[in-house]
Amino acid sequence: RKRIQRAIPDEFLKSIREEDPSVEVVVDLSDNFITDLSSSLTTFTNMNLVLVDSDITSPAPEELCDTDHTGWTAGMVGQVRDGGASNACDAILCPLGSYNKDGRLSVARGCDDCTSCTTFGCTSCMDDTPTTGDKVYEILNELFT
Repeated sequence: RKRIQRAIPDEFLKSIREEDPSVEVVVDLSDNFITDLSSSLTTFTNMNLVLVDSDITSPAPEELCDTDHTGWTAGMVGQVRDGGASNACDAILCPLGSYNKDGRLSVARGCDDCTSCTTFGCTSCMDDTPTTGDKVYEILNELFT
Protein backbone atom coordinates (compact mmCIF):
# COMPACT_ATOMS: atom_id res chain seq x y z
CA ARG A 1 0.00 0.00 0.00
CA LYS A 2 1.02 3.53 -0.62
CA ARG A 3 1.22 5.79 2.38
CA ILE A 4 -1.42 8.50 1.96
CA GLN A 5 -3.09 8.30 5.36
CA ARG A 6 -5.78 10.95 5.62
CA ALA A 7 -8.72 12.59 3.92
CA ILE A 8 -8.12 14.13 0.52
CA PRO A 9 -7.26 17.75 1.40
CA ASP A 10 -9.20 20.73 0.04
CA GLU A 11 -5.99 21.91 -1.68
CA PHE A 12 -5.81 18.72 -3.78
CA LEU A 13 -5.29 19.72 -7.44
CA LYS A 14 -6.10 23.33 -6.56
CA SER A 15 -4.12 24.85 -9.45
CA ILE A 16 -5.99 22.73 -12.02
CA ARG A 17 -9.32 23.53 -10.37
CA GLU A 18 -8.62 27.24 -10.58
CA GLU A 19 -7.34 27.13 -14.18
CA ASP A 20 -9.85 24.83 -15.91
CA PRO A 21 -12.12 22.56 -13.82
CA SER A 22 -13.63 21.02 -16.97
CA VAL A 23 -10.33 19.50 -18.15
CA GLU A 24 -10.19 15.70 -17.98
CA VAL A 25 -8.23 14.67 -14.89
CA VAL A 26 -7.18 11.07 -14.16
CA VAL A 27 -5.81 10.28 -10.70
CA ASP A 28 -5.24 6.80 -9.25
CA LEU A 29 -5.08 6.82 -5.46
CA SER A 30 -6.31 3.26 -5.02
CA ASP A 31 -5.00 0.98 -2.29
CA ASN A 32 -4.23 3.77 0.17
CA PHE A 33 -5.36 4.75 3.62
CA ILE A 34 -7.49 7.64 2.38
CA THR A 35 -10.42 8.14 4.71
CA ASP A 36 -12.65 10.74 3.06
CA LEU A 37 -13.27 12.71 -0.13
CA SER A 38 -12.99 16.49 -0.14
CA SER A 39 -16.05 18.44 -1.19
CA SER A 40 -13.62 20.67 -3.16
CA LEU A 41 -13.58 17.89 -5.78
CA THR A 42 -17.08 18.97 -6.82
CA THR A 43 -15.44 21.76 -8.84
CA PHE A 44 -14.24 19.15 -11.35
CA THR A 45 -16.80 18.03 -13.93
CA ASN A 46 -14.69 15.46 -15.80
CA MET A 47 -12.55 13.43 -13.40
CA ASN A 48 -11.60 9.79 -13.21
CA LEU A 49 -10.55 9.46 -9.58
CA VAL A 50 -9.71 5.86 -8.69
CA LEU A 51 -9.95 5.27 -4.95
CA VAL A 52 -10.80 1.58 -4.71
CA ASP A 53 -9.43 -0.48 -1.83
CA SER A 54 -8.70 2.56 0.29
CA ASP A 55 -10.09 3.10 3.78
CA ILE A 56 -12.92 5.44 2.83
CA THR A 57 -15.72 5.19 5.37
CA SER A 58 -18.02 7.99 4.23
CA PRO A 59 -19.87 8.25 0.92
CA ALA A 60 -18.81 10.49 -1.95
CA PRO A 61 -20.37 13.96 -1.72
CA GLU A 62 -23.77 13.83 -3.46
CA GLU A 63 -22.78 16.83 -5.59
CA LEU A 64 -20.27 14.60 -7.43
CA CYS A 65 -23.13 12.52 -8.78
CA ASP A 66 -25.53 15.20 -10.05
CA THR A 67 -26.20 16.24 -13.64
CA ASP A 68 -23.22 18.63 -13.61
CA HIS A 69 -20.80 15.72 -13.08
CA THR A 70 -21.75 13.28 -15.85
CA GLY A 71 -18.09 13.07 -16.91
CA TRP A 72 -16.93 11.58 -13.62
CA THR A 73 -15.30 8.11 -13.76
CA ALA A 74 -14.95 8.24 -17.53
CA GLY A 75 -18.62 9.16 -17.89
CA MET A 76 -19.87 6.25 -15.80
CA VAL A 77 -21.60 8.50 -13.22
CA GLY A 78 -23.87 9.85 -15.97
CA GLN A 79 -24.41 6.44 -17.58
CA VAL A 80 -25.30 4.81 -14.26
CA ARG A 81 -27.64 7.67 -13.31
CA ASP A 82 -29.30 7.62 -16.75
CA GLY A 83 -29.64 3.83 -16.46
CA GLY A 84 -31.83 4.23 -13.38
CA ALA A 85 -29.40 3.36 -10.58
CA SER A 86 -30.67 4.45 -7.18
CA ASN A 87 -27.34 6.10 -6.35
CA ALA A 88 -25.07 7.38 -9.12
CA CYS A 89 -22.29 7.84 -6.54
CA ASP A 90 -21.90 4.06 -6.54
CA ALA A 91 -20.14 4.60 -9.91
CA ILE A 92 -17.37 6.32 -7.92
CA LEU A 93 -17.15 3.67 -5.17
CA CYS A 94 -19.27 0.63 -4.32
CA PRO A 95 -21.12 1.38 -1.06
CA LEU A 96 -20.35 -0.10 2.34
CA GLY A 97 -21.21 -3.78 2.53
CA SER A 98 -20.72 -4.41 -1.19
CA TYR A 99 -18.01 -5.00 -3.78
CA ASN A 100 -17.15 -5.84 -7.36
CA LYS A 101 -13.82 -6.45 -9.09
CA ASP A 102 -13.61 -2.77 -10.14
CA GLY A 103 -14.69 -1.40 -6.74
CA ARG A 104 -17.39 0.73 -8.35
CA LEU A 105 -20.69 0.27 -10.13
CA SER A 106 -20.85 0.29 -13.92
CA VAL A 107 -23.61 -0.34 -16.42
CA ALA A 108 -22.08 -3.79 -17.00
CA ARG A 109 -21.30 -4.78 -13.41
CA GLY A 110 -23.25 -4.17 -10.21
CA CYS A 111 -21.95 -4.05 -6.66
CA ASP A 112 -22.67 -7.35 -4.89
CA ASP A 113 -23.46 -7.68 -1.17
CA CYS A 114 -20.52 -8.52 1.08
CA THR A 115 -20.61 -8.18 4.86
CA SER A 116 -16.80 -8.17 5.14
CA CYS A 117 -16.55 -4.93 3.09
CA THR A 118 -16.53 -2.26 5.77
CA THR A 119 -15.23 0.55 3.55
CA PHE A 120 -16.37 2.05 0.26
CA GLY A 121 -14.85 0.68 -2.96
CA CYS A 122 -14.06 -2.95 -2.08
CA THR A 123 -12.75 -5.07 -4.96
CA SER A 124 -12.97 -8.45 -3.25
CA CYS A 125 -15.13 -10.18 -0.68
CA MET A 126 -13.84 -12.38 2.09
CA ASP A 127 -17.34 -13.74 2.89
CA ASP A 128 -17.05 -16.47 0.26
CA THR A 129 -13.33 -17.10 0.53
CA PRO A 130 -12.55 -20.21 2.56
CA THR A 131 -9.73 -19.87 5.03
CA THR A 132 -6.76 -22.19 4.78
CA GLY A 133 -8.06 -24.08 7.81
CA ASP A 134 -11.48 -24.48 6.20
CA LYS A 135 -9.91 -25.78 3.00
CA VAL A 136 -7.68 -28.27 4.87
CA TYR A 137 -10.69 -29.52 6.82
CA GLU A 138 -12.69 -29.92 3.61
CA ILE A 139 -9.89 -31.93 1.93
CA LEU A 140 -9.32 -34.15 4.98
CA ASN A 141 -13.03 -34.69 5.37
CA GLU A 142 -13.28 -35.85 1.74
CA LEU A 143 -10.28 -38.19 2.14
CA PHE A 144 -11.37 -39.85 5.36
CA THR A 145 -15.14 -40.06 5.12
